[in-house]
Amino acid sequence: MNDHKITILINQTPYHFEQDTLSPQNFRDAVHAPGEYEVWQILKSPDPEGQLPKDDLQVTSEVLIKSGQHYRVVPPGTFGGTDGV
Repeated sequence: MNDHKITILINQTPYHFEQDTLSPQNFRDAVHAPGEYEVWQILKSPDPEGQLPKDDLQVTSEVLIKSGQHYRVVPPGTFGGTDGV
């Protein structure tokens, strides 16, 4: 029996998982977000408010998680560029 838990931060809140792979839907379910929300892995420290992330990775399929990783679950278009056209 494996009692190992993986602790990651999602939207700056710790979550504990027993499995080591998560789908984007698993992230959304953990934070009770709607299905259209995007999942991003934060690779460096969070970007200053109002700036687009330069180094984050969008999670679009199942990923291997490790304790200490940071993720964001955000509404679609939060980081997508729109030119106001």
